[in-house]
Amino acid sequence: MSALFVIGDVHGCIYTLESLVKKLPKDARLIFVGDLVDKGKYSANVIEFVKGNNHPCVYGNHEYLLFNYLRDAIYRDKRDSNWATKDGWGGSKTIENYKAYPHLVDEHIAWVETLPRYIQKDRYFITHGFGLPYYMRKDHPSSKRPLLSNRIDETDETFINDWEVGYEEYEVINIFGHCPFKEVLRGRNYYGIDTSCVYGGKLTALELGTENIVQVQLDKRDI
Repeated sequence: MSALFVIGDVHGCIYTLESLVKKLPKDARLIFVGDLVDKGKYSANVIEFVKGNNHPCVYGNHEYLLFNYLRDAIYRDKRDSNWATKDGWGGSKTIENYKAYPHLVDEHIAWVETLPRYIQKDRYFITHGFGLPYYMRKDHPSSKRPLLSNRIDETDETFINDWEVGYEEYEVINIFGHCPFKEVLRGRNYYGIDTSCVYGGKLTALELGTENIVQVQLDKRDI
């Protein structure tokens, strides 16, 4: 798994992403944990980078929002969702960005629809939300939502206890985004790699196998 890196939540920060990629080996292969879009200025550009280079990516909750509301916002100027109107949701910047690329809307939404809820590479289980508690039922329909949006401090213990072992015993390593931290959150068998890039923090890449970390600070042009 040499030179295979998992990259945290980009949130429309294309300049920061390009800076991070320049720090990685030239032959690096990339996997993204989702939330490519919203909050930063360049969501369309980030999707075009990931899609155009055939980088694997899991489905994040902000891809879900884009899938559901972007067409209405661009084609019908309909902005009656929290995503489109509330700053914390980040959709307003995405809408402004896509106004320059209306020809990409359908293509990008079709691509988003193909994204998986998880990717597994050997012992690494890559999800958007904190997915480790749901590993044993990762393909069960009831896990679709938590794999997308579960936070490490909100996991339903009743749900976990219905399954064979506590998640701390699973012999996989969950790499996830969604939960913003100042630094990478390290557990015995998980890494939280959303390091608050769009909030003025850093964008993180974690190398599979070595578990080495590469980071860059937010490029302020992105916000």
